Order: sequence, then structure tokens, then C-alpha cells
Amino acid sequence: MKHWRKIFSIGLAVVLLFSSMGMIEAAGKEKSLATILMVPLDDRPANIYFPQHVGLSSGVEVMIPPKDMIGYFTEPGNGEEISKWILKNADKADGFVISTSMLAYGGLVASRTGVKSLDDSLKDIQVIKKLKELYPNKPVYVYDTIQRLAVTAINDEYEKYYSLISEWAILYDKVVNLGMDGKERLAQLESLIPAAVLEDYKKARARNHTVNKLMIDWVDQGYIDYLILSQDDAAPYGVHRAERELLIDKVNELQVQDQVSVFPGADEVDVVLVSRFVNRFFHSLPKFFVEYGGIDGKDWIAPFEDTTFDYNVQKHITSAGGTIVGNEKQADIYLLLNTPSSNSSTRSKDIDGLVNRTKELIANGKQVAIGDVLIVNKADEELVMKLASEVDLTKILSYSGWNTAGNALGITVGHAASRYVFLAQKSGFGVPLYEQTAKAHYEFLLHRFAKDQGYKNVVHPAARAYIQQIGASEFSLGDKYDLVNSFVKEKLTQETEYWYQYFDGKQIYIGSRGNKDFYKTISSLERVHVKLPWPRIFEAELEPTLKLN
Repeated sequence: MKHWRKIFSIGLAVVLLFSSMGMIEAAGKEKSLATILMVPLDDRPANIYFPQHVGLSSGVEVMIPPKDMIGYFTEPGNGEEISKWILKNADKADGFVISTSMLAYGGLVASRTGVKSLDDSLKDIQVIKKLKELYPNKPVYVYDTIQRLAVTAINDEYEKYYSLISEWAILYDKVVNLGMDGKERLAQLESLIPAAVLEDYKKARARNHTVNKLMIDWVDQGYIDYLILSQDDAAPYGVHRAERELLIDKVNELQVQDQVSVFPGADEVDVVLVSRFVNRFFHSLPKFFVEYGGIDGKDWIAPFEDTTFDYNVQKHITSAGGTIVGNEKQADIYLLLNTPSSNSSTRSKDIDGLVNRTKELIANGKQVAIGDVLIVNKADEELVMKLASEVDLTKILSYSGWNTAGNALGITVGHAASRYVFLAQKSGFGVPLYEQTAKAHYEFLLHRFAKDQGYKNVVHPAARAYIQQIGASEFSLGDKYDLVNSFVKEKLTQETEYWYQYFDGKQIYIGSRGNKDFYKTISSLERVHVKLPWPRIFEAELEPTLKLN
């Protein structure tokens, strides 16, 4: 008997030991509420770090394939291996966000070349159908890109063709499709662009358009729950215009308008669809009230886009799982958009108005999201510096000024909707989960200001000057990568530390359980990770780590 008691005592001790280890691990990191399996557009931060942090800010984990599967810069991802990874891990997921461009061609850059055949591309996307057959109750969200006007500027030679092919694509639409003037210039362009380059461009467009159409069919057949066809960099005229009209006609013909959205954008769509999943998971439909800091969206077509901006706003909000309300008293989120002023003389007045409106809404306890959509690929410096000096940045729900208007809009809306719906839950999560989601949220918010202002307006121009000084190419850094990467790392770390001053020591609301509210204090910036993800300076990895007490 004593022998069995001894064995039982030892066994109980072991159980208690492992139980306590489990509790320690749980205290360190709370289990996510749900998991999304995501196949990103490529390996850049916008398509990995952004959606993962937006997911984490609402308690949702975003799983991605191993980095060696999704490619690097001009090296395409492996659709066949990614398909195997999806099926192997699908049982762990509660939903799926899938880039067809990655599965079919190996990513966004690879989608702009005709290297991969249509047959091979179609073979690698069959996993989408298989997923829905195996997991009919799990949402499958898919997005594909309508090819942009230009080729990718991967070197100085292609930079020449970038402008020429864009001009050719616009003029071809005007002359051939719409019967407008310009035949002589069109012929001249076709003589200036190498035949092989133009043929590859046309081949890629034809293949991609076929896959775009197939995705709409798969929505109709029930394999895809929601599809976004995002128009990569474009203009009001261009060969993409006719493609887009044909795609919209097909959507209308099949009567799948509620399940397919076509709008300008690309790099923000991972965030948008993560937000859609989050809102579905929480059975939420956040209501946005939209205000324009400058001219109304119906009166503006943003650079690199082909529709009026109000259309893009409506499509992004709907795709992210939200809705627009006309009465501000019904709003959950106030979306303030920094659009152009009617004339230059009113610019300062418009910025003052947007900042004052932000202060007024925050003072009244409202949730404010700011889409800094005015300037391509960077923050409006005058606006963000005034915001920083007059507004508590930790009270802003989301902000983005990164890249095109559609990109900035989608990041702002997706982040805002995801974070809002999590904070709206009163059923009572554990404080560790509240802290974990808040940490992710404020890290991403700090990242946005440091990246869109600090990198794009300060570090990027300095890096460009440094590259010229050392005789490198900003499109392909080659053996100068380490030098430029070190330069960027030092300067962007400094900028992040500068922007952290607006977060340091701030008491932040992290969630409620019943009538009890919980708060934490942002106590330190523990680490700043900076790296150029590709051998160019267009984008940079920036991952700040905050500590909350």
C-alpha cells in the first residue's frame, strides 16, 4: 500500500509541476480566440506584419506559410508547396484568407510576368476548392489582383520600361478601345519597347484576367465565400479598364454582387480580409460615419486609381465587414479622411479643421480612425505633426498614410474595425488577453506613425541621398545592401524612439468585463527591429516592442 501511495504522490507531483508550467505559459501568452490561415500576397511587411498585428489586436492569430515557401523579391513563391502546407494545417484554422496571386504565380511581382503558364497557374489554385469541400463551414476569403499598368522596376533598365509601358497601356485603351486620338504615338511606343518585354506583359495580362474570371465562377459555385479583385496601380484610362468592366459584368450576370468586391488597391487587402473574419467571428457590423477633411470623395480620383474615392471608401468598409451610416449619432467609428483641399490657400485651414474635429470627437469619447490618403507613399507631414502636438495619439483608433490612397484607406479601416469590435465585447475575457491585444494594437499604431512619417518623410530621402553618395541603385542594392541596411536601421530606430515619446507613460484602456474597466500604462519601448526586407529602400520592416504595466 505504501508503495502505491509513494507512486501516487510522485505522479501527483509531476501532474502539479506540469500544470504549473502550463499556467506560467498561459500567463505569458494567452491562447488566441481564433486562428486564420493566411496565404499572403508576398513577404513584405504590408502583407505579413500588418495583418498579423491587426489580427492580434482583436485576439486572432494569423498563421502564414514558412518564409521559404512564399518567395523573396523577384524569386517567386512555390504554389505547390504552399498548397500542401494549407491542407496540412487547415484543421487548425477557423477561416482562410488566400492570395490567388501567391498561389497561382508566386506573388505580386511574379504575377506581372508571363513566365508561369496558365495551366500551371490553374493547377496550383485547386487547393481553394479542396478547402471548401473539406471544411464547408469555415469561411474562405480570396483575393486576386487586376494587373497594374506598369512592369516592376526591378533595375534601372526596367525603370525605363515602367514609364513607357504605362503610357502604352493608357494610350492603347484610348486609341483601340475608345477610338480616341494617338495612333502615331502608340506606334512609336511599340517601336521603343522591346517586343519581348511587351509580349511578356500582354501574356501576363491575358493569363491573369482568365484567373480573375475563374475566381468569380468559384464564388458562384460556392467554393469562395468572399472575393476581392483589387486593381493594382492604375489610372482612369488603361487596358485594365476594359478588363475591370468585363469582370463587373460577370459579377452582375451571376448575381454575386454581395460576395465580390472590385476596387483600387492591393497591399492592404490582407488587412481588410482579416478584419472581415474578425467581424464575422464576433457577429459584428461596425458602423462608420465618413468625413472628408478636404474635398468630398465623389469629387476626387486619387493618383494610381481609376474610380472616384467615395466608391473606394464604400467598397473597403463593406469588404472589411462594416457599413456606412449617414447619421453620425449611429456611428461606432468616425472615419476622417485627409483629402485634397479645394485650393492651396485653404490647406492649413483644412488641416486645422481635421485636427480640431479629432480633438472634439475624442473629448466626447468617440472612436476616431484617420486615413491620411492625400500624398502617395507617405504621411502628410503638416497633418501628423499637428496631430502629435495637439492630440493624445493613443486615443486614436487607427491611422495610416502608407502608399496609395486605397492602401492607406484599407489599413486604416481594417485596423479600426478589428480593434473596435474586440473592445466592444463585454462578456469578459481574461486580463492577460486584454493586455496581449492592447500591446499588439499600440505597437502597430506606433509603427504607423514612425513608418509613414519617420521612414517615408525623413529616413527614405536620407537613404536615397546616401545611396547616390556610395554609387548604388535604389532598385537593386546588390553588394551595397549591408551598408544601406545599417544606415536605415540607425535612422529609423531614432525616428521610432522620437515617436514613442507620444506613447510613453500613457494610461490606456484595454477592455471591460461587465461593469469593470481595465487599464494599463505604456511603460517602455523595449526593442526596435528594423530591416530592409528586399534589396531596395521602398519599404522597411519596422517592429517596435512595447512593455505595459
